Amino acid sequence: MQLSSYALVISALASLAAAQGPPSGYYDSVDPSTPSALRQTLHLVIDDHTRVPYTSGAPDTWDVLEQAQEDPASGSRILDVYRNASYLKQGGGNSLYNREHTWPNSYGFPNDGPANYPYTDCHQLFLCDIGYNSTRGSKAFRNCSAACTESATLFNNGQGGGSGVYPGNSNWSSGAGASGRFEVWGARRGDVARALLYLDVRYEGGSHGGTGANEPDLILTDDIGLIAGSQTGSNESVAYMGLLSTLLIWHDLDPVDADELARNDAVFGFQGNRNPFIDHPEWVECIFSGTCSGGMGGPVGTNYCLTNANSAGTHALISGFGFDVVATNDFTLNVVGLPPGNPGLFFFGPNAIQAPFGEGFRCVGGATLRLNPPRFANGAGEVSRVVDLMAPPAAGVITPGVSNAFQIWYRDAQGGPNGFNLSDGLFVTWQ
Repeated sequence: MQLSSYALVISALASLAAAQGPPSGYYDSVDPSTPSALRQTLHLVIDDHTRVPYTSGAPDTWDVLEQAQEDPASGSRILDVYRNASYLKQGGGNSLYNREHTWPNSYGFPNDGPANYPYTDCHQLFLCDIGYNSTRGSKAFRNCSAACTESATLFNNGQGGGSGVYPGNSNWSSGAGASGRFEVWGARRGDVARALLYLDVRYEGGSHGGTGANEPDLILTDDIGLIAGSQTGSNESVAYMGLLSTLLIWHDLDPVDADELARNDAVFGFQGNRNPFIDHPEWVECIFSGTCSGGMGGPVGTNYCLTNANSAGTHALISGFGFDVVATNDFTLNVVGLPPGNPGLFFFGPNAIQAPFGEGFRCVGGATLRLNPPRFANGAGEVSRVVDLMAPPAAGVITPGVSNAFQIWYRDAQGGPNGFNLSDGLFVTWQ
């Protein structure tokens, strides 16, 4: 593993702004032991948010989204979700961009009103180039191919641009409606996926605890028939959108970044609830794939190796939780003390060592393997990753009787001349 080469790639990224993150105790009541326990307790945390008017003389969704999608290069501009275009902030009714319902409102909640909460939920609304919004229409989110129609992006905020090669940095589409396809470009497909995953957990039927308004049960699925059947022209008690399998892949391929963390903070400031899958991406695997940690397991592994303080004034410390039994396949890595909003890459190998490297120490030796993709620390400086013990990056590296050393490398441009640092090490012997 050539971490120094990887560091050069990451160091080319634009500086990442620190996010505020969730307030202390926000997720304390969440039980991540099983998929059902996590879904139920998480729903109670993010339920009953304050509704922002869609269009109003008071602060409305235009105000929220223009703050949430502010161009990092200019506070007077926004970056739209699909074209990656930078536009001067225009407010409502302009001719450049409008509001995209990532879960098309025609699928289950088409009629706006004071009792329609998903219609104005800013966690799923994105400012979008008008033409690109029209191209997306009500197509399901699905991967496409080079035979699909390309909608290219512009180069802004260090990403996007280019055209003519699938998938490149472009959006791709074909067909129409539920049977159509819309593939979001690489740097925003994870954002869109987590927005819809949030809706699946936030809206589970019943009524709003504050206003008593009836709310729909929004369900992600791969069944195109169920999605199409949700388009009735009326507000429905149950509605479907997808494709779930595609969104789960996009969630993994496009990890949370600093822009998404800042967006979560901005929406939280108005609605009073957060998208938990931005703060805790690992919870997606528990709820939607059934791979949970935090149940009857406990701490796994032994810590070793020195670690130096970073620009946040903290030491990055790694821990393992779950079981050291490979057949149980329940193991999560967690790191605290990272600079908020910065990217990090988990890696592991067969040997425990200690050697100066960057601003810290390399604690893993031998043939090392990356646990891709990189993950971004949340506003509290934490990051987690569920490790699939049954499908490691290479055959035979995680088996009973084998030992592994784990560590995270992370970007820290303000922490010293090398621009990166590392956690301490975690040594695990598998049963």
